[in-house]
Amino acid sequence: MALIAPPNSIKPHNLKFFTNNEYESAINQSIQSLLDSLQNPSSDLSGFTSKFLELMQAKPNPNLETIWILSGLTFQSNNYRKDGVLDQVLAVKDLFQSIAACSASSSPSVCIALIAPVIFKLYSVVIDLKRKEVDLKQGKRARREISAFLDVILGYFNVCCGGLTNDEDSGLIRPLNDLISIWVHSDSEGTEKGLKQFFPLLSDEIIDWVTEESSANLGLLAGAVIVEAFLLKFCLKCSDGSSKQELQNELRTWAVCSIIGLHNFYLFDMLVKMLLEPNLTVMSLLSSEEESFLRKVLYDVVILPDFSFLHLDKIDHIPSSHIKNNVLARLMVSHEAIELLRKNNNYAEVTSYTNSFSRSHLPSIITNLVTSELGANGNSSQPKGSSPLAFLNWMLDLEDQGLNLTDGFISKHRARLVRYRSNLDLDRQPYKLNAGKTDDDLVFFIDNKGNDEDDKADDSMNDAFVVAARSMQSDTNESGKKRKETRVGKKKDGIKFQRKI
Repeated sequence: MALIAPPNSIKPHNLKFFTNNEYESAINQSIQSLLDSLQNPSSDLSGFTSKFLELMQAKPNPNLETIWILSGLTFQSNNYRKDGVLDQVLAVKDLFQSIAACSASSSPSVCIALIAPVIFKLYSVVIDLKRKEVDLKQGKRARREISAFLDVILGYFNVCCGGLTNDEDSGLIRPLNDLISIWVHSDSEGTEKGLKQFFPLLSDEIIDWVTEESSANLGLLAGAVIVEAFLLKFCLKCSDGSSKQELQNELRTWAVCSIIGLHNFYLFDMLVKMLLEPNLTVMSLLSSEEESFLRKVLYDVVILPDFSFLHLDKIDHIPSSHIKNNVLARLMVSHEAIELLRKNNNYAEVTSYTNSFSRSHLPSIITNLVTSELGANGNSSQPKGSSPLAFLNWMLDLEDQGLNLTDGFISKHRARLVRYRSNLDLDRQPYKLNAGKTDDDLVFFIDNKGNDEDDKADDSMNDAFVVAARSMQSDTNESGKKRKETRVGKKKDGIKFQRKI
């Protein structure tokens, strides 16, 4: 956590002891009074600053709402006249340091969720750089500053995620719609537009999900904040002028290392679900060509690795409905990515994706989940094939028979799944004809972090991963060098490029 003292320019008039019920009641009343005042643009909000500072200091681990609103009030009063892009970046840095200091005694999920306004303001600076006429030299410097600052933020998230426990906070006292009001003043179109403005890099589905469940699950809100920082970093890299091949390898490696370091289920889950959207939520920052490029990188990131932190024994604290929905979303994304590659006649990568799926832990997770729902008769029902499409068809058949596998997620995507089924061909010839060839530019990432059972892995499975890793090395002109980097036991940046997860 940051060791920076919170700003002390404002002193509370009185400190008083609150019982839990009194404390929540005081927060609710103060927030409602603030919301009422925000309806009048001429209202003087200075009195609220002292009130929320008093509420924040009344407890050793203050509620998220008090820090969130206090930071909004002080930021806007101190920085409303700053127009220079570098001054804006500096102001957002100060905001981050202040929030990190104020939340030093809070839970990891609260610490991460509180950075949502920081990402919102940082995104606004990036948009200003894109839309306004900024001096070229100043613009480059600002981008470097923002990129380096995002590294600091993601590093902070990494530290926070290292302290996550299974018994996290229950959730928010006030709806998320109320909290964003201090940062985004909704107009006649209401809170829906305000939420989209505050979370510009989240899809509508993710925003609805986070808004609906944040009252009970702060981990979900924290995951959404990480996703936005993650995508903003991606966008800055995509537009920095690097060659596509070099950038693809760099982004893919950085993303996998980051996901392994963060080991956050909701980060991974939201990235997967956003890939089901027609367009990624980055079109305000990237061109259509850059969006397609980023989509391909994200396909590699969520399909090729077998992340150990997603194994069932590591996510037993996650609601089962979230796990089931994630499984189906991963199946759908894997199938759509494979179909896209097949239509583009990129059969080497089709083979890489199908091999990665079949050798991963995902098929066994699906089988276990379905078997647990079916009970003793589960073993008599099996998918007719080993591709993502075969598993999707199997799950759809079971749903048609009355088994509720994903708490409505299959029903939500039924039309899409039926469309898959209409093109059902479990044994596509291109998969087989090109099985001996893979794209030399693909690297197979294997996450081996924190797994104590690797030495007990089945040898045949290990050999399959070795073959996959070696067949997907990048840069054929340096194949000898790359093979050395993927030998047994070779580790780099928390990724093991060899052997089974």
